[in-house]
Amino acid sequence: MLKQEMLLILASLFIFAFLIPACRTEKPSFKELKVKTPNVTLYARMAGNPAPGQVLIAINGGPGLSSHYMLNLDRLAGPEFAVVTYDQRGVSRSTSPPPDASNYDLMKYVEDLAAVQKAIGVESVSLLGHSWGGLVALRYATVYPEKVGSIVLMGSGPPTWEGIAKGQTSFGQRIQKLQQQGIIPQDLQQASIEVVLPAYFSNPKFWFSPDDKGRPIEYNDTVYRLTLSTLEGYDITADVAKLNHRVLILWGEDDPFGLAMAEETKKALSQAKVKFVVLKKCGHFWHECPDEFFARVRAFLGLPAAN
Repeated sequence: MLKQEMLLILASLFIFAFLIPACRTEKPSFKELKVKTPNVTLYARMAGNPAPGQVLIAINGGPGLSSHYMLNLDRLAGPEFAVVTYDQRGVSRSTSPPPDASNYDLMKYVEDLAAVQKAIGVESVSLLGHSWGGLVALRYATVYPEKVGSIVLMGSGPPTWEGIAKGQTSFGQRIQKLQQQGIIPQDLQQASIEVVLPAYFSNPKFWFSPDDKGRPIEYNDTVYRLTLSTLEGYDITADVAKLNHRVLILWGEDDPFGLAMAEETKKALSQAKVKFVVLKKCGHFWHECPDEFFARVRAFLGLPAAN
């Protein structure tokens, strides 16, 4: 009898040990939202559970890129934490306003973000802004400081147009270097965005899969050009200097836009509680250094360490 009981215990332990990894790797549930604003309908996607009021809204780079390359942020979601991504106006599954520059100024993007937060139904959120999305996050926090708990900036755009211009010069130099190496073609007139992707990574041969389905990157050049036309000469340094939020600035050591861009952002956040981290062997995207990226973000947001 004792032998049979021991076998049952061992069998139970085996099943239990087998089920734990399955639970750990299970993807969080998600739902899709249609968020209506005065002149666009935004596609949003929420992974995890927002019920406890713990929500991270991620704002993707671009402008003109879709949000699907941010799907691996689902790794942060869980029963007590939600991650929200959304396609910005004029891109992918979100609708397009008339192609006029007035419909693509920075404040339009700020109000779109406000609409997404309202649709979720939480009073305060954390923000994660990548690249251009970092500028949107910063501007949102200056307009609605009470709606923002903390901010994560990855490869963020700076608070001035001058900073962007310097970053673009650095990026152009990276492209020229890779052209000389034969990694990027000389003629970029009709090239797709995928052709210049090697310039964004520390390892230009890094295989960048936006998500596990290998979906191609969606990019709207019209949105990019109209948005940039409204940014020339902007400077929100004075407003950013008033922020007193907790901010995590992450920057790849091989980001093609140059460390000076990150240092400008850090300097502008003079009243904020800033933690600045340079990610080793990483370029503009965190996909190249996911372990350190997610560990840093989890610690900053107070989330449990990954299993």
